[in-house]
Amino acid sequence: MRPLETYQIVLPVVMCLVVAALATRGVRYQFALLGFGAIVGYAVLQDQVSARLCPEYFTVFHNPIPGVTDPTLLGVCWGFLGGWWGGILLGYIAGVVATIGPRPQLHPRELVRPLAVLVAAVTGATALTGASVWRHADMLGIMLGPSTAELVPVKRHKALLVVACYHFVAYGSTTIGGVAVCVWIGTEHRKRGHQGTGSCLPKPSR
Repeated sequence: MRPLETYQIVLPVVMCLVVAALATRGVRYQFALLGFGAIVGYAVLQDQVSARLCPEYFTVFHNPIPGVTDPTLLGVCWGFLGGWWGGILLGYIAGVVATIGPRPQLHPRELVRPLAVLVAAVTGATALTGASVWRHADMLGIMLGPSTAELVPVKRHKALLVVACYHFVAYGSTTIGGVAVCVWIGTEHRKRGHQGTGSCLPKPSR
């Protein structure tokens, strides 16, 4: 694969800085920053494991980052690049759900616990998937195809399968969990509207 272009690395950093600047003026962007922190934080930690189990998952099966081969840096870079947009999107949508309409609004800090539950659930699903695939890869004698096998040292063939599978589950469970978080926020928002309680924040700037 072709190495990542410079703009593909710089643009996400710039976008995150823009969101951070907007967070000083709009509460919905504060939600977005919380989402960013939760998802990227988890992704960086997960990719620290992935980069040590099978660095080729990032250096061969992703567009390589020029000059980055150290497992720690691979984990940090791909954790950020893979998670920044999803975290901001999740946080911003949650912010819209939490603040839309005349009902009492939720404060950004109230997103911390739901995000912690989401990260814990994704961690559990990912760990369970990794352990299951690791065990059954040997039990069932699963092997990589010739075109893939020659790109990875034999001793890391099983690790590549494990990493690929639990990354897929992490993406899927994060998406499902993100929807669940937004549903919870919407329910809580409506409940406060019916009860006429809760702290009211200024109408957010969009």
